[in-house]
Formats: sequence, C-alpha cells, structure tokens
Amino acid sequence: MARKLHPDVRKLLDEISAHRARNNLDRTKFGILAANDGHLIPRLQSGRLPRLTTIDKVRAYMSSGKTK
Repeated sequence: MARKLHPDVRKLLDEISAHRARNNLDRTKFGILAANDGHLIPRLQSGRLPRLTTIDKVRAYMSSGKTK
C-alpha cells in the first residue's frame, strides 16, 4: 500500500516536478543541485518529511533560475 503524503510534501513535489519539466532535469540531478542530495525526490515520494532548511534550499534553488 502506498504511503499517503503530507499535503505540504505533495505541494513541494508538484513544484519540483514542474521545475524539472521546464528545465529538463532528471530527479537525481535536481536533488544534487537543489539540496546536495541525489536521493531527495525518492525520499520525499516515500513519505519522508523534509527539514524546513531543506525546503528553503529547494525553493531558493528553484527561484534562482539556475539549472546547472
């Protein structure tokens, strides 16, 4: 049975997905660039709650416009 995601994690994953699609990034590359964690997305998808500092890093990366 799939684990139900916290609504805030679901929202973050949706934002990440849109950013990845716009910038043609695979999930490992995104995690490394955004939070220095190549397993970030699978961990979030498995139901793990991120730290607020991680959320801040991810959102700062996405708003920076950087793709490399």
